[in-house]
Amino acid sequence: MFINKPPNADPGSSLHPLHQDLHYFPFRPADKIVASWTAIERVDENNGCLYVVPGSHKGPLYEHTYPDGFKKNMYHGIKGFDQLKRVHVIMERGDTVFFHPLLLHGSGPNMTKGFRKAISCHYADSNCEFINVEGTTQENIAEEIEKTALKLFGITGVKMQVSIACDVIL
Repeated sequence: MFINKPPNADPGSSLHPLHQDLHYFPFRPADKIVASWTAIERVDENNGCLYVVPGSHKGPLYEHTYPDGFKKNMYHGIKGFDQLKRVHVIMERGDTVFFHPLLLHGSGPNMTKGFRKAISCHYADSNCEFINVEGTTQENIAEEIEKTALKLFGITGVKMQVSIACDVIL
């Protein structure tokens, strides 16, 4: 996924709240999934670099919702973890960080005048299995995708189907 974080002086406009990527995935086990995040240009606290909570990948999948006062479609976050120590991941062009899908992370606002560009990709082992998200906090993701498809394209009845095209050995 290409990420093109827009410049904006409003601190709440381009941030991504503290979250876990596994919240967005209807497959498991978590230990067979890995994220990669590559900086296309230098990223730092000024243009909204990633921040992580070290060691948080050892915890559970927390309930995600929209943080208070934040309603950017599909940008869910977790509440009650603001007191945890965060480490900002400052990266040079071409640097890549790999991380576990349970790692608590997010990114700050882009306070510069330029776009902040990165590429994010997730890899899953072919032995991962889909789970039923009905009745879980993940169920709202499918509903949001359906609403967005209707709003943007007039498409109804969207059902998410994902296939894993190749084996990745982790």
